[in-house]
Amino acid sequence: MEKRRVLLLGASGYLGSQIYQELLRDNAIDLMGTCFSVQAVHQLLRVDVTDTPSFSAILQEFSPHDVIWALMSATDERELIENGLDVLLSQLPEKSKFIFVSTDGIFGKGTGSYREEDQPEPLDESNPLATYSNAKIRGEARIRERHPNHVIVRVGPIYGRNAVGQWDKRIASMCAYLEAGGEISRTGNLYKTFVHVEDVGNAIHELLHGSYLGTLHLGPAKKESYYSFFKKMALLLRQNADSVKETLLTEAEALERGIPLDTSLCTKKAQELLKTRFRQVGWKNANGIDNDKGE
Repeated sequence: MEKRRVLLLGASGYLGSQIYQELLRDNAIDLMGTCFSVQAVHQLLRVDVTDTPSFSAILQEFSPHDVIWALMSATDERELIENGLDVLLSQLPEKSKFIFVSTDGIFGKGTGSYREEDQPEPLDESNPLATYSNAKIRGEARIRERHPNHVIVRVGPIYGRNAVGQWDKRIASMCAYLEAGGEISRTGNLYKTFVHVEDVGNAIHELLHGSYLGTLHLGPAKKESYYSFFKKMALLLRQNADSVKETLLTEAEALERGIPLDTSLCTKKAQELLKTRFRQVGWKNANGIDNDKGE
């Protein structure tokens, strides 16, 4: 039986590395992962998706059955969408499944518990993440218009230690501060659906083989504030949790800075549809072992 050729764009990134290692273990898949930087691991193919001729040549040569878009750029997301995504959509066969990783940042009003059918709300341009999040809105719209055989997965902040031992920047920075005896302050009324990197990788693997098409919100049922997230993770990783301090953001400050106070996701559909179980922040396994430390 012929293996399915899967193209993973962004396989050297934090999430992409997790997905890549997850799919490598799947004997039904012929996997090609891409990277942008020459420093990336050797088995990945170096690709700039905004270089139309070279990207087109790769798509024609590999002729993937399925494509996973795990690319992101806080500064160049608009170019990735307007150039790279357009090239891909123009060449991807209609029968090919396309999985696109999007963000909770598309909900710019911040009223919380967003469902898949809720309409995106552009972020105010005063927010540093506006270029990134608003480009994702445009990307989602183009995919729906041009390639019905798709799954758009939306996620909140992704955390944890991935399959190659890399931590998310939030936790890595927290540990560095606390281990040096410092304190950190995090907002107690800024809410997100934090999701573990392993769970996102498992869910995307499952969706690759499944029949579901459309939009899906990934993550646990319970939202967390940034303060509760960092407090729980400090306890889980046996750091000095007392050095995690709470601050609050007034509605006036949030409005002035273009910060939506609650972009949490309603994840009921994913929990009913998928076998993947999304752990709550601070989760330990049945033996009481820390899920990230493995001690």
